[in-house]
Amino acid sequence: QLRVVGPGQPVTATVGQDVVLPCHLSPRRDARSLEVRWIRDHISETVHHYRNGEDLYGEQMEAYAGRTEL
Repeated sequence: QLRVVGPGQPVTATVGQDVVLPCHLSPRRDARSLEVRWIRDHISETVHHYRNGEDLYGEQMEAYAGRTEL
Protein backbone atom coordinates (compact mmCIF):
# COMPACT_ATOMS: atom_id res chain seq x y z
CA GLN A 1 0.00 0.00 0.00
CA LEU A 2 1.34 3.40 -1.01
CA ARG A 3 1.35 6.01 1.78
CA VAL A 4 2.32 9.68 1.98
CA VAL A 5 4.58 10.28 4.98
CA GLY A 6 5.06 13.77 6.42
CA PRO A 7 7.38 15.17 9.07
CA GLY A 8 7.30 13.79 12.60
CA GLN A 9 6.90 17.23 14.15
CA PRO A 10 4.83 20.34 13.35
CA VAL A 11 6.03 22.71 10.62
CA THR A 12 5.99 26.33 11.81
CA ALA A 13 6.25 29.56 9.83
CA THR A 14 5.85 33.29 10.14
CA VAL A 15 3.00 34.99 8.28
CA GLY A 16 4.19 35.88 4.78
CA GLN A 17 7.08 33.41 4.87
CA ASP A 18 7.47 30.65 2.26
CA VAL A 19 7.21 27.16 3.72
CA VAL A 20 8.10 23.73 2.36
CA LEU A 21 5.86 20.93 3.60
CA PRO A 22 8.17 17.92 3.24
CA CYS A 23 6.76 14.50 2.46
CA HIS A 24 7.65 11.30 0.64
CA LEU A 25 5.98 8.14 -0.57
CA SER A 26 6.36 4.87 1.29
CA PRO A 27 7.47 2.61 -0.19
CA ARG A 28 9.63 5.06 -2.17
CA ARG A 29 8.25 5.75 -5.65
CA ASP A 30 8.54 8.45 -8.31
CA ALA A 31 5.38 10.58 -8.00
CA ARG A 32 5.68 12.34 -11.38
CA SER A 33 3.25 9.91 -13.02
CA LEU A 34 0.79 9.89 -10.10
CA GLU A 35 -2.17 12.08 -9.19
CA VAL A 36 -1.62 14.04 -5.98
CA ARG A 37 -4.48 16.00 -4.39
CA TRP A 38 -4.11 18.04 -1.21
CA ILE A 39 -7.46 18.88 0.38
CA ARG A 40 -8.69 20.57 3.53
CA ASP A 41 -10.21 17.62 5.40
CA HIS A 42 -12.98 19.44 7.21
CA ILE A 43 -14.35 21.03 4.03
CA SER A 44 -12.97 18.72 1.29
CA GLU A 45 -11.91 21.63 -0.92
CA THR A 46 -8.77 21.47 -3.04
CA VAL A 47 -5.64 23.21 -1.81
CA HIS A 48 -3.48 21.76 -4.63
CA HIS A 49 -3.94 19.23 -7.43
CA TYR A 50 -1.15 17.62 -9.48
CA ARG A 51 -1.62 15.11 -12.30
CA ASN A 52 0.43 13.85 -15.25
CA GLY A 53 3.37 16.09 -14.38
CA GLU A 54 1.32 19.29 -14.14
CA ASP A 55 0.01 21.49 -11.35
CA LEU A 56 -3.75 21.95 -11.94
CA TYR A 57 -4.94 25.25 -10.53
CA GLY A 58 -8.48 25.37 -11.98
CA GLU A 59 -10.24 23.79 -8.99
CA GLN A 60 -8.01 25.26 -6.29
CA MET A 61 -9.56 27.13 -3.35
CA GLU A 62 -9.33 30.87 -3.95
CA ALA A 63 -7.50 31.35 -0.64
CA TYR A 64 -4.59 29.28 -2.02
CA ALA A 65 -4.49 30.70 -5.58
CA GLY A 66 -0.91 31.39 -6.60
CA ARG A 67 0.44 30.11 -3.29
CA THR A 68 1.16 26.40 -3.92
CA GLU A 69 3.29 24.20 -6.14
CA LEU A 70 4.47 20.62 -6.16
